[in-house]
Amino acid sequence: MTRIDLKTILLLFTVVFLNVSTFGCGLFVTTLPQGTIPMPTEHDNFIKINGIDYHYLEYKGNRDKVFLLHGFASSTYTWERTAKILADDGYHVYALDMKGFGWSEKPEKANYDAETLAEEVNAWMEEKNLSDMIFVGNSLGGAVAVITALNHPDKVKKLVLIDAVGYPMKKPGMVKLASLPVIRDIVRLFFSRLTIKWTMEDVYYDDDKVTDKGLNAYYDRLRSEGSLDAQAAVAGALKFRNFKKFVEGIPMIKTETLLIWGREDKWIPLRIGMMFKRDIKGSYLCVFNDCGHAPQEEFPVRTAHLISAFIANKPFEIYCDKNE
Repeated sequence: MTRIDLKTILLLFTVVFLNVSTFGCGLFVTTLPQGTIPMPTEHDNFIKINGIDYHYLEYKGNRDKVFLLHGFASSTYTWERTAKILADDGYHVYALDMKGFGWSEKPEKANYDAETLAEEVNAWMEEKNLSDMIFVGNSLGGAVAVITALNHPDKVKKLVLIDAVGYPMKKPGMVKLASLPVIRDIVRLFFSRLTIKWTMEDVYYDDDKVTDKGLNAYYDRLRSEGSLDAQAAVAGALKFRNFKKFVEGIPMIKTETLLIWGREDKWIPLRIGMMFKRDIKGSYLCVFNDCGHAPQEEFPVRTAHLISAFIANKPFEIYCDKNE
């Protein structure tokens, strides 16, 4: 039987109680049909690859191609502010919802391990005829970025890993819970905006940066049909005991690499970033103080300017609080 942190269980059931008593619950949540975007923009696109509909954002520009990839339970929304700033700098920016996330299709009984997701991301790049990209990956998207840099180096011109999955560690509490069938059913039953708020406050360092707009963006995507089941499948497929080959490959990365980390990240601690720095020759670790697991959401302007300077080979250390 999987052991779970008692505090995490108590917090979960507190959320469940509050959901029922004040916010309603998952029984009364209206799901959104797959492929439905409540308020699409000119940047929203869909493409079918190997029978699966993928959603992506595209901001056209004349400079380098920048590819942004989200993490667990996230989507292209996490990049919206950062992507617009990079686009204003002239970069051609893409952000993709991986299978099972955001507005992309969420097939049942599909494989959601990092290696499979990476090959599907590569298939999307092939379909779009994309190579030589600035690959920026956050959390799970960081693991996919590493796999892509190793298996398809022609796709990655430079690598930016933001609070990335990489080395064996304890699963974050919410990820661990999502992988357990009984707890998963409870979360599905009592899913609400408050569940999202609690999770975002766990991810962010500054709770004041959790806005209604952000809550609604995550809530809408996670009530897309099949979304909660897909997140559970992703959480269940994340088995660090199977990461030996992955970890052994990290020192083989030859791509110029920038590491960005929130010092107060409770999901993937800074020590993981320091391990990446140790193993990727010539990489630079840029730390943001007073920042959690998603610098692109807590500090979107700073993150965008940092990435832009790194791409352009300009001094970027000024955007870092400390080089660890």
